[in-house]
Amino acid sequence: MRACAAVAVACSLCSFAFAQDLAGSAIAVKTGDEGTRYAPIELPYKGAAPETNVHAIDRASGTKYAATVANGLFVFVPAELKANTAYTFDVDVTKDYTQYAARIEPREIGNAIEVIVNGKLLTVYYHEDDAKKPYLWPLNAEGGMSVTRGWPMGDQDQTTDHPHHKSFWSAYGNLNEADCWTEGENSGKQKSGEVDWGAGDAMAWIRAKNIWESHEGKPVLSEEREYRFYSAAPESIRLIDVRVTFTADRGGVHFKDTKEGGIVSLRIADALREKGGNGTITQSTGAVGSAQCWGKAAAWCDYSGTLEGLGKRGVAVFDHPKNLRHPTNWHVRDYGLMGANCFGYNDFTGGKENGDYDMKAGDVLTFRYRVYVHSGDVKEAAVAEQYAGFSDPPKAEWVTK
Repeated sequence: MRACAAVAVACSLCSFAFAQDLAGSAIAVKTGDEGTRYAPIELPYKGAAPETNVHAIDRASGTKYAATVANGLFVFVPAELKANTAYTFDVDVTKDYTQYAARIEPREIGNAIEVIVNGKLLTVYYHEDDAKKPYLWPLNAEGGMSVTRGWPMGDQDQTTDHPHHKSFWSAYGNLNEADCWTEGENSGKQKSGEVDWGAGDAMAWIRAKNIWESHEGKPVLSEEREYRFYSAAPESIRLIDVRVTFTADRGGVHFKDTKEGGIVSLRIADALREKGGNGTITQSTGAVGSAQCWGKAAAWCDYSGTLEGLGKRGVAVFDHPKNLRHPTNWHVRDYGLMGANCFGYNDFTGGKENGDYDMKAGDVLTFRYRVYVHSGDVKEAAVAEQYAGFSDPPKAEWVTK
């Protein structure tokens, strides 16, 4: 069953009162030691979204930022905020409605959902019934070229190894002996269920419910996935938050130690690979290159290089501090694979450690990541600073004007 959730629209009788209440509000923001670069700020807000545009206005500078009210949240993305500084943002509700900066819409053919940011395609979420797993492709950087490989989905004039490496996906290779990583005859499947989506001026989202199965079709666990796409930033910065939640609702689940997995995984475009391309792998620890980065623990991992005709482009994955076994280990290869895998200790440590993990019946396990698609190399894109806005975001609370 598929479901589409557009931006929540209140009834005409209650939206006016809601809008007036929202317009009388302000937001106090306090940054930490690192400051932030385009870090999304989210506050809880009860009620439906008004039928008008909403903005957060920096009281000191007058800078206006688009906001989204949806799913119980008020979201906006300010520009660079200084470290250890207090800000106040006044909420403005305009009378005139304009088109969303971020837009999500279903493709006319097949089970696919487009994500349009400021009029340009960012990615497409594919969830075909007969596919082994859902995935996103392309993952476009500034200039409209993907930082992930297009094979086997699109352009055939690319490397053809590892057909299960589908651009941008989530998977793991051994859950109760079910292989939900590869896509061979004996592999399992992530069966796509209900999918909903929506959009606002500052954020768009896709939420999906999947069942991970063995190759015999036996359900292993349930998984809910949410992607949040943020639009309030220049095209050189694209932020995507990923939340993957496993629920052991079919009994206990054993994540057996294997390197074959990535709860967030990307297959980097051929030109950006370390081997056969011009790319460089860099981690938060300062390690550079696949020989130094593969299997190692780090808070973030970046893959950057040069795309012909565009210049330097890259993509980084951030591991949230509250994730299991943070900082995660990285299944990152010179041929272009980059996956966050906190279970593959045996392979990563040469047998010195074991990464098996058990979920008891009824347990819930959630992972959070941020994917940062950027222009420039790891230093020019200030990846370390951008991570600080994810790991230690500004503290925000509602106040009266």
